Amino acid sequence: MAIKQISDAELAVMRLLWQESPLTLAQIRGELLKTTAWNHSTIKTLVFRLRDKGVIEPLDKYGAGQYVPLVTEDEYVLAAEKAVLDKFGSAKKLAMAMVRNGHLTDADIEELRDYFRLEGERNG
Repeated sequence: MAIKQISDAELAVMRLLWQESPLTLAQIRGELLKTTAWNHSTIKTLVFRLRDKGVIEPLDKYGAGQYVPLVTEDEYVLAAEKAVLDKFGSAKKLAMAMVRNGHLTDADIEELRDYFRLEGERNG
């Protein structure tokens, strides 16, 4: 299934549902109000957008009950990774940009070197 783009706000709802589901709209709102200042209407809109994108669904046909995710967190991460790599053209270009812009520490780079070395030996 092709996963449509999910906004950061929608992702907050998805994270709740990945942690525990099913959840009602009231439960989702209660959890989000602990960390955001979003009003009821905003949260309802986010849930309905996710439903319309086909990544969550209500357990009842009227949409007034509990919601469950139709996409796993792993499926979302893979789709997001592909979208990022499509923008950069390759994983190598992304890694080079991260090093060039200081997003990877020397320790991160050394850990990646060790990882690639071990993978090369296993596949090699």
